[in-house]
Amino acid sequence: MRSFTPMPSLARVLLVGALALPASAVTRPVLAQSTDVPPAAPGADAGAPVQGAADPVVGSVEGHMIFLSDLGEAAKTLPENLRGLPFDTLYPVLLDRMIDHAALVIMARRRGLEENRQVQHDIEAATERILEGAYLGQVAVPLVTEQAILARYNRQYGNRPATEEVHARHILVGTEAEARKVIEDVQKGGDFVTIARVLSKDPDAAKGGDLGFFRREQVWPAFADAAFSLQPGQVGPNPIRNEFGWHVVKVEERRLVAPPTLSDVHDQLKQEIMAAAIQQAVAGARSQLTIHRFNLDGSEIEGGPRLSANGSGANR
Repeated sequence: MRSFTPMPSLARVLLVGALALPASAVTRPVLAQSTDVPPAAPGADAGAPVQGAADPVVGSVEGHMIFLSDLGEAAKTLPENLRGLPFDTLYPVLLDRMIDHAALVIMARRRGLEENRQVQHDIEAATERILEGAYLGQVAVPLVTEQAILARYNRQYGNRPATEEVHARHILVGTEAEARKVIEDVQKGGDFVTIARVLSKDPDAAKGGDLGFFRREQVWPAFADAAFSLQPGQVGPNPIRNEFGWHVVKVEERRLVAPPTLSDVHDQLKQEIMAAAIQQAVAGARSQLTIHRFNLDGSEIEGGPRLSANGSGANR
């Protein structure tokens, strides 16, 4: 007989709370008999586990079977920190949760809630979400491959040279005269950080005007020209102006930053490819269907209906 590790009380409380989920959180219905498990022999106890099966029965409620794979699917809905617990530890609570779930579903059916209009609407909406996900899983997910990620990396970063960045500070004042007075004071030995904290009108004044590191394209052109013309420790000899006022610029550091490695941007590229694949799938679906758009008053939005690929004019 399988033995299971007792669960500490706090972990059990956390797990039960994590499993207090709606039935829709479990990706496989627990009340449908698995086709992988052979039926019990005639006269056998309906609640007895099927021995030797790849997916054994681990419980039953009114003859409706709960399979080991159902517990595995329920475990996938747990928070990541709980999914790391040994399955032997999770098993008793997962089984109890699935029994609770099955019991509640049976009682809902006995009350005829399947015939409730709102329940039917919710079931249809859930079914459509599942179908949408299944379609995208079939036509979009296969496009997100390691080869596609590598190809995108090579296009975006493969031949990119190291990028120059500067670490700068600035002081923002209202007039050119004030700005030139700041430059004069700094040239006479005034501390740039202290002056920024006292005089600068920018929100970063509390940080001594610190802007951190930035690339040329991340700031407005005149500011970039000034900052990237200076060496560490230098203050721009002339202030620069924009709609906020006059800026005095000091460069603290310069550096060259190599392009990110594949591992640095792997997940970002994966998300970008997935987003593009989903957009492609949506566009492909729309192109094969007739679509009408209506204003709130019932009139059709300008542009009229879009014909399906076969020329059909049927409404969707």
